[in-house]
Amino acid sequence: MKLSQMAQLILDASGSGVKLYEWQEKWLDDESRFRIMLKSRAVGGSFLIALESFILSLLKPDSTILLVSFSMRQSLELFRKVKEQINKLKGIRIRVGEDIYSFYATLSETKTQVEFLNNSRITSLPNNPDAIRGYRADHVYVDEAAMFKNDFEIKSAIIPCIAGKEGRLSLISTPKGKRGWFYEAWSSDVFSKHQVHYSMAPHITQSDLEGMRASMNPLEWEQEMEMKFLDELNALFPYEMILACTEDYPLVIPDQYKTSNPLFVGIDFGRYRDSTVITVVEKLESDIFRLIFLKEFFNTDFIEQKEYIRRLILALNPLRVLIDKTGLGIPMHDFLSKDFPQVEGITFTAANKEAMILNLYNYVRSRRIILPVDVKELINQLHSFQRIQEKTGKIRYEAPAGQHDDYVISLALALYAASRPFDKIIATPVWKW
Repeated sequence: MKLSQMAQLILDASGSGVKLYEWQEKWLDDESRFRIMLKSRAVGGSFLIALESFILSLLKPDSTILLVSFSMRQSLELFRKVKEQINKLKGIRIRVGEDIYSFYATLSETKTQVEFLNNSRITSLPNNPDAIRGYRADHVYVDEAAMFKNDFEIKSAIIPCIAGKEGRLSLISTPKGKRGWFYEAWSSDVFSKHQVHYSMAPHITQSDLEGMRASMNPLEWEQEMEMKFLDELNALFPYEMILACTEDYPLVIPDQYKTSNPLFVGIDFGRYRDSTVITVVEKLESDIFRLIFLKEFFNTDFIEQKEYIRRLILALNPLRVLIDKTGLGIPMHDFLSKDFPQVEGITFTAANKEAMILNLYNYVRSRRIILPVDVKELINQLHSFQRIQEKTGKIRYEAPAGQHDDYVISLALALYAASRPFDKIIATPVWKW
């Protein structure tokens, strides 16, 4: 019996009502040692990993399956899907020919590992090559493989891990530029290739697609939904540069965070359809900064934004708050600066915007800014941000037409606040009540 048929029997026995798509059946029935899936967002890749790893654990006693994710949060989220499958399938009993398969309980469960009564186990790990080296695995799944900053280190850890047991390897991801292990694997002849477009997943409705398209810029749509490995010709911040700055850590809760290190805040206020974005960075040793807090407001009124920023300043007591003093930022600056002397404003001109962006570029290029690996919107906006040279020789730094750069400007403001002497900030009062 094919694995896809077994999977469908189990799903039917559980009463889930789920019917496998054709592409899911092909993936399950592919017995290749090395598989790779290039997919659109939201097609159901994590569900399939969870289902397949569970079934393989039941069919093969004493097996070890590793689920490897690019962050701890992603690792926990993927394992949550595994436990959902386990909970749905407890108590099932199916007959396949002369064989009867049943599943009643697990031997042990933690937040990242489950062990079955047949001594098989599924373990979910974050991006940690040293932890992977401690295993001998029958199957390794690498989820969102293109998002790993140290993907070749992960590769070096995984290959020996499966070699000892003639294990299998599956890479699953949306693309992130023409870089890294995932792109190399997709371009090679070693892996059995599966391509899953959103049109192959009927659970994604037209309304879902319209919502996702509205929330993505054209380049993001091409990458995340149309599965394009985009060139980085005009990208000021290539993926390799951005991911080199990432680490796996959570953002802080402001009223619970205590530090003696200086904090700096950058606020880019939204105009028209743009968002307001607040970024907080913490200065560590040797002029290295760590992003510790991000907040986006969209379609939020002036009063609510102002009160939130007041509470944030009171909770964190930053050394400096630098506000984009343009449009909505003018009255916001005047309100806040009356109560908080560390609030300063900067009115954007071509010259000071270029100075801020180049300052940000220098921090990213020299890896003096540390970013959480899970801040996908910031990472996407950084990658979309362009350096464009006109025929006249003039250089422009901006997001492509119709796209957003709120997160980029907010981070640039925070680092500019930290980098410039205190008497050099441009602050021209314009608004009077």
